[in-house]
Amino acid sequence: MQTRRHILRSAGALLAASALPRTAFTQDFPSKPIKVVVPFPPGGPADTAVRIAQSGMEKLLGQSLVVENVAGAAGGIGALRVKQSDPDGYTLLQAASPHTTNAAVKPDANVDLLRDFVPIGETGASVYTLCASKSLGANTLAEVIARAKAKPGELKIGSVGIGSAHHLVAEMLKSAAGIELTHVPYRGEAPAIPDLVAGRIDLMFLTTAKALVDDGRVVGLGHTGDGLWFQLPQLQPLTALGLKGFVVPGWNGLMAPKGTPEPVVARLSGALSASLGAEASVRAFNAMGFIPGSGKPEAMRQRIESDMRLFTTVIRERNLKFDG
Repeated sequence: MQTRRHILRSAGALLAASALPRTAFTQDFPSKPIKVVVPFPPGGPADTAVRIAQSGMEKLLGQSLVVENVAGAAGGIGALRVKQSDPDGYTLLQAASPHTTNAAVKPDANVDLLRDFVPIGETGASVYTLCASKSLGANTLAEVIARAKAKPGELKIGSVGIGSAHHLVAEMLKSAAGIELTHVPYRGEAPAIPDLVAGRIDLMFLTTAKALVDDGRVVGLGHTGDGLWFQLPQLQPLTALGLKGFVVPGWNGLMAPKGTPEPVVARLSGALSASLGAEASVRAFNAMGFIPGSGKPEAMRQRIESDMRLFTTVIRERNLKFDG
């Protein structure tokens, strides 16, 4: 008859044996190339950010990173593909702020960043700059607010689509300033900018404002950062111009499917953080109007949670409704 001690010893041995393959797996990681799904078209901020970090991470990990663009559904198609992949660290998602916007707009969507993924770390961060058409004849935020209050609904503000971050930030502006503006959605910043420059719309929050402001094609009124922004140091943050708490960052960062082993996440995060801290990476991010992220999981988790609180509050307080 087996003794209780013998049974416990045997059970412990079986448990240790079952853990060996997983331990060996995490110690050997990575042993093959890693795929990074960018759920947006090539050349955008999220795509460019991960490519800046790519070479440094490859050197530190000893494996190549294969970047694959899977655009569609405002980032939803690529995110779903990564969600359904094995949680082994070999398929990653380059997430971005549109994912939190989408989740706030469509809470029943089949992708939730915090439910379905674990953060590896932010790759880059930026701000939205509120710009005005020169033909509006207003050079300050105060002048724009006065004009809007004098003629409610007359001024037109563009966005990159209904329910986009640009749209929700515009709704925040209406609420914070106590004004009414007419929303004009576009399919991206690129098609909206000519209308802003020509005066066919009056206002828009832009992530690509520097060249337009520097060239005098639009008037920069302020930005959504929490302090002076390195790229446009002449502009004040909106929160310093009377719009309290008006801080809305743009961001992007790497995530892995839920269930990815913690040692694997830690290895990826360490490589990402070190790559982002390199001088060449900082220069490259600054050239695109971003600053490098920290590459740390907890900072990214906090960013996503903050985004969700912000956008769900805007939708509730403005009583916004979205079809579909």
